Amino acid sequence: MNNASSNNKISLLAVTAVGINAMIGAGVLAIPIMLANQVGPAGIISAFFSILFVLFIGLSLGRAAGIYPGSGWNYLYPSKWAGHFVGMISSFLYIFGIIVAMGFLVQQVGVWSHMFIPFVSPTILSVVIFLILMFLVLYGAHASSLSQYVIAFFVLLPLTLTAIYCWFHFDSRLLTPFMPYGAISLLKTGPSILFAFFGFESIASLYSIVENPRRNIPKAFMLSILTVGILYSLFFFGILFAIPSQYFVGGLNDTIANVLSKFFSGARFLSVSLLIGAFFGIIGTLHSMLWSVSVLFSGVLKRSRSSFIKLLLAKNIWNEKVAVLVTSTLILLSFFFFLAEKLIAMTALFIVPSYILSIMSLLFIKKEWKSGQNFITMCAFLGGLLMIYFALQSAIPALLSFF
Repeated sequence: MNNASSNNKISLLAVTAVGINAMIGAGVLAIPIMLANQVGPAGIISAFFSILFVLFIGLSLGRAAGIYPGSGWNYLYPSKWAGHFVGMISSFLYIFGIIVAMGFLVQQVGVWSHMFIPFVSPTILSVVIFLILMFLVLYGAHASSLSQYVIAFFVLLPLTLTAIYCWFHFDSRLLTPFMPYGAISLLKTGPSILFAFFGFESIASLYSIVENPRRNIPKAFMLSILTVGILYSLFFFGILFAIPSQYFVGGLNDTIANVLSKFFSGARFLSVSLLIGAFFGIIGTLHSMLWSVSVLFSGVLKRSRSSFIKLLLAKNIWNEKVAVLVTSTLILLSFFFFLAEKLIAMTALFIVPSYILSIMSLLFIKKEWKSGQNFITMCAFLGGLLMIYFALQSAIPALLSFF
């Protein structure tokens, strides 16, 4: 019986692949434009800090998974040190962070699809495409796990090709000025770069089905984050070190595919491959995440001790379709009321506190301090506070403009 159970568990390689697949998404294509406009070549330092922060968070979540095995990490870990209420806060912060991230992807699907249909405004395209995806989810068209790997491949391939091509066109003159926006820009962009890594935390939820999870879950966090971090870095800085900054003046209302087609006019295959990969990648991510977040939303409500929420669930007033409609409405609100640049930072403003509340459970275990393992967790905690501070700097203007 034990052997059969062991055979059903997944290997370190498999869980690492899951982590890589969860992080790889079309949202990463917006980061080079943002770095060019806000940091310059010194963005390589910003990326290093962000990757290190994600790694420290991942290792801490992996250790928490070994101490508190179970599902729903964003509720389970905080509730262990601060109780049900804090666990619920952490869960809702995480959900709203993902919803805001999807609001940004809605904006991006309009920008990218505008290259196919230039006579329709990006805003209209964003809304129409998202509503189509919402109706598909409402009527049972859910994405399979295989489709997610296919989507990741179609994003990964043009990403790799672009990075290689750009590094072959490295221009040392673009390294100066190295830090045109000042040293503080290195930290300000941290929350935005973090956007490209969201999804790594899903590894913690796989604890019960992984071989030797206490050893392999932290390893999977390390391997997947470093793999994606290296790939992203090669992509970001291949572009920044090959294409002059004036080509990025369109900001996030432009696409990296359009930038490539203007600068590398003789390499049309790059822009076309990125255009196709990004378009289907964004649509696939929105489709799958809309269903996943709706299910996550319902799962959090089921933990609620509110008599009103319990009544809604008991009378089936809140069901799968209602969850999809509510989630879709919140996504569209985030899309309409916040600028694209602010959406990226606001995602971190919600999700990073959930990370911090989750790993704080480790800081209250005295024996862990003796082992020295909490040094990584403390670094993650302090890095998270910095992320929140700079995310607030970007988010407050957006919130003020809303009111």
